[in-house]
Amino acid sequence: MNKTIKVAIDGPSSSGKSTIAKLIAKHYKFTYIDSGSIYRAITYIALENKLINKSFVNSSVLIEILKKTSIDFSFNKKNQNTISVDGTELENKIRTSEISSLVSFIAEKNEIREYVVKIQKRISKNKSVVMDGRDIGSVVFPNADVKFYVDASLLTRSKRRWIELSKTEQDLSLEVVKNDLLKRDTNDTNREFSPLVKPINSITISTDNLSIGEVLDKMIKIIDQKLKIK
Repeated sequence: MNKTIKVAIDGPSSSGKSTIAKLIAKHYKFTYIDSGSIYRAITYIALENKLINKSFVNSSVLIEILKKTSIDFSFNKKNQNTISVDGTELENKIRTSEISSLVSFIAEKNEIREYVVKIQKRISKNKSVVMDGRDIGSVVFPNADVKFYVDASLLTRSKRRWIELSKTEQDLSLEVVKNDLLKRDTNDTNREFSPLVKPINSITISTDNLSIGEVLDKMIKIIDQKLKIK
């Protein structure tokens, strides 16, 4: 492959898209970019500056702060590509139920989405990337070489998120996680700007009854065929 390749993976929260995207990037030695972590980092910044709650986001002040803030990806000691804000790794601090419950309020703001798209395109310039999110194939890279829409049932996704969060939040119930995911799905699919949709020409992959390895094999075969890799 002589040219740079863009693989876009969209889908709802906890559908498995991030896990698969990392593995695909590793397989092809492409750069993996978790766009959801950018929105999570911005949500963290908003919380730290008391600019958000469940009924209000002070997006104008937040944007001014973001203009003076550096958000980027870097490799940690475990050679994992993690998000950093002003040089400080935030990965562990943005994977909480509080961040999860508020991130869709950040993502629905058009001025913030425009800011994030600029970051996504900057860090993807002149390199082959696998990027996952909710508007990658529809907005960020509408002409991506390969586009997937990774999906799973609400119950499957809730169980996955609950298992993940329970490692650090032991009193969290499955029902709370399920309700939060349902609210997030509603916000993501009904927001005015860049809603979660199945991108044109994308291939739907259901992860409900497949192992990670089975999903990976299936998607790699599709990518190889699309890019004519032997």
